Amino acid sequence: MGLMRLLIQDPDRIPPGGLDHVHICALDDLPYFGRAYFSGEQLVIERNESDSGRLQIPWRIGQDSPLLLCTSTLVERDKPYLLEVELARGTLNQLRNQLAQWEMAGLGVSQSLRSQVLEATSDFSRAATTQDNPPDAAEWAGRSLATSIRAMHALAAEYVTQSMEVRRAQPRQAATWIGINLGQQIPPPEIGRQLPRTFNMACVPFTWRNIEAVEGRRDWKQSDALVTWARSAGLKVTGGPILELDDRGLPDWTYLWEGDFDSLLNFMLDHVRAVVERYRSKVHLWQVAARMTRGQALALDEEARLQITARAISTVRQLDPTTPIVVTFDQPWADYLASEQLDLAPLHFADALVRADLGLSGLGLELNLGYHPGGSIQRPPLAYSRLIDTWGLLDLPVFISLALPSAASNDPQANSKAHVLSSADTDVTLDSQREWIERHVPLLLSKNLVQVLVWNQLTDATPHHYPHAGLFDDQNKPKPALAALQAIRNKYLGSGK
Repeated sequence: MGLMRLLIQDPDRIPPGGLDHVHICALDDLPYFGRAYFSGEQLVIERNESDSGRLQIPWRIGQDSPLLLCTSTLVERDKPYLLEVELARGTLNQLRNQLAQWEMAGLGVSQSLRSQVLEATSDFSRAATTQDNPPDAAEWAGRSLATSIRAMHALAAEYVTQSMEVRRAQPRQAATWIGINLGQQIPPPEIGRQLPRTFNMACVPFTWRNIEAVEGRRDWKQSDALVTWARSAGLKVTGGPILELDDRGLPDWTYLWEGDFDSLLNFMLDHVRAVVERYRSKVHLWQVAARMTRGQALALDEEARLQITARAISTVRQLDPTTPIVVTFDQPWADYLASEQLDLAPLHFADALVRADLGLSGLGLELNLGYHPGGSIQRPPLAYSRLIDTWGLLDLPVFISLALPSAASNDPQANSKAHVLSSADTDVTLDSQREWIERHVPLLLSKNLVQVLVWNQLTDATPHHYPHAGLFDDQNKPKPALAALQAIRNKYLGSGK
């Protein structure tokens, strides 16, 4: 059994419930299965393996919302590490490495940014050389951490500016779709009139649970109305997900067939065929499946879920040979592997589908940030860039879908078990949602691999999945996040794309 021990000076920096998200990652950034707990003043991470790895932990910097921070590679040893120092070391290391990589690729770096990196390095040096006095070391490490995060935001902003300038100078530019998930209801007129100013695409979820609530009886009224509305608004249409293996995607009657894989597979493929045959001339992009990599729905193991996904892709491609096809993966960092023993992380699942040469056109990453369960903890800005680069190794375009809360209070219209991760209600506000969009969405759009970006929830006024994630509030009034997305589209993509 492996044990990693770290002394912690300020345990209140870990948010309530944060221990559940503490884990050690291997060199491939996938978590080891294990558990974390306090033993006196020490944080202890227990796992079966004793290999070296990087600790990841939710950590609050200043008064901001917690971020999942990462140390550099640590080896197991008898003497405990100082947690604050190792977090500062890992964060500074990520900053300096990314800066060096982008500089080698031609990025110009301002003197202001270089000064921030030097300041963070100097403060870390003080922390590293005063570890015989842990409180002082922790104080210097905290300064280094805060400066490193500020420098990461500055580096990301400089990358965005220069990357977009290069893209605009190219004679032929690939169109980028900015989309909104319509959910299950046609937008009210006061909302519908505003959407084309920000979005050029609408996502219509062909949810099996809603279409075939009773076995053998398909009701297309709602889906037909949504597709008609989107097309009349001049928006391109993404159809799907067609299949989702969770409670919101599966009809109740399918559980009568639990354990009968062949029958379940036939039911699912019948649904896929029915959807594609009805809408193939009206949809510009198929989102065939989502949330297929985990969960206990219908007692389907990983091999069964992989087979279902592959067969669904093949079915869509046979019926519609030309429309692009994507499969979407939620929780793409696979943090859940720290507490669930599964063989296939989302990246491995996707790799198997790509290698099968089924006709996939792209891969979707569903980032529901600041939620648990079923979501991901927010990361430092460069983590999102690295995530896209990692998935880009599969050599397919990337489809990003986003959700982020604007409040941490109870949301009576939310119909999932997910709750907002927060140390206090003041962490999560309308302004924090807007600020995240302004800081991070341009970076996502600046990556050449990202061809589609979708906001995953329209309004908080109708039943929805994630608390307070809509761009309109529970009175259908626009949140500042909507204006932020519109400004980003106009600035970086032009109002006509």
